[in-house]
Amino acid sequence: MRRFAPAVLLLLALALLAPPASSKPRDPVHEITSEIICPCSCGEVLSGCTCDTGKAMQATVENGIKAGKSKKAIVGALVAQYGEVIRGAPKAEGFNLIVWVAPFAATLLGFAIAFWILRRWVSRRRALVAAGGSVRPDGTLPFPSGRSPEGDVESLRARAEEELRELRLRR
Repeated sequence: MRRFAPAVLLLLALALLAPPASSKPRDPVHEITSEIICPCSCGEVLSGCTCDTGKAMQATVENGIKAGKSKKAIVGALVAQYGEVIRGAPKAEGFNLIVWVAPFAATLLGFAIAFWILRRWVSRRRALVAAGGSVRPDGTLPFPSGRSPEGDVESLRARAEEELRELRLRR
């Protein structure tokens, strides 16, 4: 089995890197319009937009392709006319870089906080066991006060009844 592993990995890599057999030639107009959002209130991707503004922008893209303009020039002209809001995704530069970096940074921060909390919980449990606390058969630790859960329930019930009596006396 180990003898065939390199050959299987090579075939798998070639299969993943090879273009699909039935790939259609790319439509340059669709390639550009699928990355732009219509600036009117419909909020559609330009390639599927049917409003007047969207149709006018699609015509601008088609005319630009026919005139031999590059994708960058066509998108640049549309951004200059309608603003950055038409981009489907903001450019990864300047202040817009925050949009790309913040989700990953927040996720990493969340994992770090969770790791820190879990580590504290485990160390507290180990310290309690080391201090003479015993682990129950179900894996839980006894209450730190040394009382049983039933004893705590009774003390809480007595405290609640006492507070109710005080409230009734105040009326």
